[in-house]
Amino acid sequence: MYRPFSPDWASAFKDAINADPTYGALAKNWTWPVALVMDATPAYGFSHAVAVQLNFDRGVCSTAVIMPPHTVDATFVLRADYDTWKEVAQSGLDAISAVSGGRIKFTGPLGTLMMHAKAASALIGAAQAVPTQFPDDVE
Repeated sequence: MYRPFSPDWASAFKDAINADPTYGALAKNWTWPVALVMDATPAYGFSHAVAVQLNFDRGVCSTAVIMPPHTVDATFVLRADYDTWKEVAQSGLDAISAVSGGRIKFTGPLGTLMMHAKAASALIGAAQAVPTQFPDDVE
């Protein structure tokens, strides 16, 4: 099990993306970096906001790097609180719907994201495939 938004989790996320043939097929025209940002949640050990930046090239994730949000240079940035990312990871909250509903703050060309909504959903599916242990979960 991996702690969310940790270097090991980011590496496992990258591996899950690259192992998913559905994502690879749906994202064959995607070349933009994406960053997922989780707001600070001191109660669960996240004293500062943290980001994972994913770099893509036509269905392949070349890197997944944990970094401070102010250093992110991704074209697309999705930012949410701990509870929202947990819901995305564990119960399949649709990220596109969460953006539309304001639960996930989005920066980037929305039209491009919407044209690639199926690839974005597959990306979230890859995140859900990573065995993740959220700090507030009881073992």
